[in-house]
Amino acid sequence: MMPKIGIGALTATVLLSLVVRSGVATARQAGESFFMELPDDGIAFTHGGNMALAAGPPGVALLSEPRVQSGLAILAKLRDASGEVVGFASELEVFPPGADMLQEVVWDTDWTLVIPGRGSLYLRQQEHSGELGAKVIIPTRESGESWRGEWIVTTTVGPRADGRGVIVGGAGEFEGATGSFLEIVTLTGFDLPGILLGRVELRLDMTLPD
Repeated sequence: MMPKIGIGALTATVLLSLVVRSGVATARQAGESFFMELPDDGIAFTHGGNMALAAGPPGVALLSEPRVQSGLAILAKLRDASGEVVGFASELEVFPPGADMLQEVVWDTDWTLVIPGRGSLYLRQQEHSGELGAKVIIPTRESGESWRGEWIVTTTVGPRADGRGVIVGGAGEFEGATGSFLEIVTLTGFDLPGILLGRVELRLDMTLPD
């Protein structure tokens, strides 16, 4: 005797069959990290001219105009988990007027990652530098001596309720990407006039159309 099938189970079976037959896209999870070695992977770094970090290379244009003085822009190479350079990225930050990363503020950051042969990704986050200023930058400036050690901070604090940044979308292999990410900074040194040593990791938790 065949077991009875409830109407709910029958409906679900029919819908699943229709989805499979119609070719409706399904999703898959993909986790991946990209890295930047500091300062070696830096290409260009600029801001309004009043921050604790040095702009470069020499002669780089500053964001000195009033409406962009609160900005910070970075262009850098990207590495995969094996350490091979596989792409490049821009990081564009906007601080509250009159503030910088040494203060207890949260600021907006946009990342664009370009991986030749694969595609590109666009990320948005809110950041906070924790005790970077109090524990590293300010003591170094006051002593005049370089700092060496290990200081790890997850700078991402939003905009998601769980404190993670948002993967807004992508192109190429990353077309239709959604999900979240974290920016994790491992600082191993700070040299005057304002050079950071260490590593930045962008840890992505993506959902991609199958």
